[in-house]
Amino acid sequence: MYGPTYLPRKFKIAFAFPGDNCTDIYGNDIGIVPLFRDSRPDRFVLMVGGGMGKSHGKPDTFPRLADPFATVSADDLLAVVEAIVGIQRDFGERHDRKHARLKYLVEYWGLGDFRRAVERRLGHRLASAEPVDWETSEDHLGWHAQPDGRWFYGLPIENGRISDTPRVALRSGIRAVVERLGVGVHLTPSQSLLLVDVPVDRRREVETVLGGHGIPTPEAVPVVIRRSMACVALPTCGLALTDAERALPRVIRRLHRALDQLGVADDAPTVRMSGCPNGCSRPYNAEIGLVGRRAGRYDVHVGGSHLGTRLNSVLAENVPEEELVEVLVPALTRWRDHRLPGERFGDFWSRDRR
Repeated sequence: MYGPTYLPRKFKIAFAFPGDNCTDIYGNDIGIVPLFRDSRPDRFVLMVGGGMGKSHGKPDTFPRLADPFATVSADDLLAVVEAIVGIQRDFGERHDRKHARLKYLVEYWGLGDFRRAVERRLGHRLASAEPVDWETSEDHLGWHAQPDGRWFYGLPIENGRISDTPRVALRSGIRAVVERLGVGVHLTPSQSLLLVDVPVDRRREVETVLGGHGIPTPEAVPVVIRRSMACVALPTCGLALTDAERALPRVIRRLHRALDQLGVADDAPTVRMSGCPNGCSRPYNAEIGLVGRRAGRYDVHVGGSHLGTRLNSVLAENVPEEELVEVLVPALTRWRDHRLPGERFGDFWSRDRR
């Protein structure tokens, strides 16, 4: 359907299972949530207009969460998605690359006009988006049963880097499990890894092989590390202003110590670091987002939702890496002292700012 024109820029589509937003659908151009009847997908709720990127010093660029758009039948899903993509192909910005994502088209047209344009292309009206409730956005770490009687094992991969070190032979351990058991591998949007299709009687074997390579169980990894993520940044990415993948391990361990001293390490917030404002690690809807400003310095964002449904706001700008935890400690202390029972850091900050 592209023809000779293609799309103005990249276009992202994500599916999320009802109640489980581990794919962060609000950060995508289109998000799709199936609703089930008799264990089969009967209809789909669509979101449109999400995207994380912005540019420093350009207030007309901004991160945006997708809006609830429509509920469509299973038979109509492909046609509606094609109509949305076609609208972006035909009307998306082609003169200014920084405004070439669908989120700006939805923002500037307004959701009502965008919906009417899609309906004209389809030739019929669309039903309103049904409410969608989220219970979790956690990666599926540890053991989980599959419907077919087999199991999968979620393994946290810090910042997505699979490599061997003198202490942990992560790459070799994963390879050994795959070669020995013939299991499948899935990669998650939060940079973890799932070893899938494990027979129930070989679960212990998986644990033994991984443990023999020094790979810790998910439960042995501090919560704040399990919930953290960084983009590759320097030296891999040509757009990066500073480090992320190489910096976050230093920052996150200092933050873990601070959380432990505050007595809230088991309730640690989500932390995402990006080496530039393009936001590939989705820092703008994290409870804590660290966005590269220039070499060794970051803007600190706080107050996003752990469910991915709320953008955060700037707490401090241009903070040196070695001072990031120091800047965060007062906010984390206030959360500890004044939160409601079970209240996450991002939810507290959002409520407290109101």
